[in-house]
Amino acid sequence: MLINNAAQARREQTARDAERKRTHAERREAFELAHLQDLHTEFSELLLVAETRVLQWCRWLRMLGTPGEDLDRIASSLSEPERVAKLHLGKINRLAGLVIPNGLRNRVLSACAQYERLREEVVNDGPEKTQAALPGVIAQLHAAQSEVAERIREIYVSAENLPGTTAARQ
Repeated sequence: MLINNAAQARREQTARDAERKRTHAERREAFELAHLQDLHTEFSELLLVAETRVLQWCRWLRMLGTPGEDLDRIASSLSEPERVAKLHLGKINRLAGLVIPNGLRNRVLSACAQYERLREEVVNDGPEKTQAALPGVIAQLHAAQSEVAERIREIYVSAENLPGTTAARQ
């Protein structure tokens, strides 16, 4: 009788440990998923203004030497895309610093850093060279966003395959 009770207690403890691990994994994935979804949204918002922002920098720089051009009007047209882009870049940098895997974090931060370097390039290298580099940098932002989306899909697939979940029982 004592052997049966000890065996039963071990089975129950093993079941409780497995349930704790499953619950912890679900919570961690839910937390990561929420942040990844926010990160994906921020990329979408950034990509809406990213190209416009850089093209306006290029236009502004070209107009600096043009007589009769209203530089105040041009500078004020830069302010909204600039504000929006900075807002979303800041959010992306904060979200990337949280729970996402290191490889993905590095690619996200690298794509954003290359985008931010365009501001220096437009001043140092000129608008033509910056405009030539812009499609590649925008493509890197899209690639980083795609990798975030891929990680979101991975989490959904792993959640479907967890023992004890509704999807796994079907």
